[in-house]
Amino acid sequence: MPEVVRIKGLPDLQAAIKKAPLEIARAIKGAGEESANEILDTRGLRSYPPNTSANLPPTPYYIRGRGTQYATKNAKNSERYGTKFTVRTTGYGTVIGNSASYSPYLAGEEQAQAMGEIGWRRLIDVAREKLPQIERIFSKWIERALRKAGL
Repeated sequence: MPEVVRIKGLPDLQAAIKKAPLEIARAIKGAGEESANEILDTRGLRSYPPNTSANLPPTPYYIRGRGTQYATKNAKNSERYGTKFTVRTTGYGTVIGNSASYSPYLAGEEQAQAMGEIGWRRLIDVAREKLPQIERIFSKWIERALRKAGL
């Protein structure tokens, strides 16, 4: 006859294991959002680099948040790039985007050389630079989730 092994606390462990996926999913979302803010709160992304001569008279010049200023009118063609960032969780990942039509040329893989020279940052470069902070953020959230799950 087989021996019976009783594991003290098994029901609690089983309950914690059942609870863990929900806590981990919450942690991934929270860590992703916190990491995205860590990345986006970098000058040259959500906060603009300093103005250049392109933002000053004579006309035409570009007024951030308003658009191209001509002698008699403003074109009102600003898409307010700094406010157009989006953050969404997908499975175990986080996707940062920007809905401004020109975002690939400011912060994307297709960044125009002139934009980099005046202080706009590529999102991927900032994310790579901030990888140690991002790893700490994820570790903190995962540890908290495991504690909440009882593991």
